[in-house]
Amino acid sequence: MALGHVTHAAQKGVHVLRYFGAVNFTLAPGLQRFLQHLIHDGGVSALVFDLTAAESLDSTNLGLMARANEQVRDAGAANSVIISSNEDIDMVLRSMGFDQTFDFSPPGEEMPPTNAEPVDAEAASAQELRRTMLEAHRALMRMSEAGRLEFEQVVECLERDATHLA
Repeated sequence: MALGHVTHAAQKGVHVLRYFGAVNFTLAPGLQRFLQHLIHDGGVSALVFDLTAAESLDSTNLGLMARANEQVRDAGAANSVIISSNEDIDMVLRSMGFDQTFDFSPPGEEMPPTNAEPVDAEAASAQELRRTMLEAHRALMRMSEAGRLEFEQVVECLERDATHLA
């Protein structure tokens, strides 16, 4: 599997995050920082998650997508859009309830990323990585009953870790 990375492009308030390769938890803190900055600075009328070049996404990155969608919807934007052509990824997304809170579009309808820039994935401290993983998995638990059942023990374990390290 190709090493994962994410790019960002924007046009008229629509922000497209395009995922490439195997996107795992090591990218999550940098991606979370980027998303928080983007969302809190305003001007986001829509988020598009283009997964057409992704080979896989781990649960932490799926949780970041869920959390970002919650935040843009709370700010008054429409549901985020997911573009995917990978049947395995699509099956995971649907099993976790993403089809209930995101809009899905077929490939070919995405905004052309004429100004795409890589999202900075600088290394994070162990504490920042744990906090990012915890927040992401809590978001997955809020998405659906299946998510709650799937990730409840993960969240409990991460919370125990955080308590012992504090």
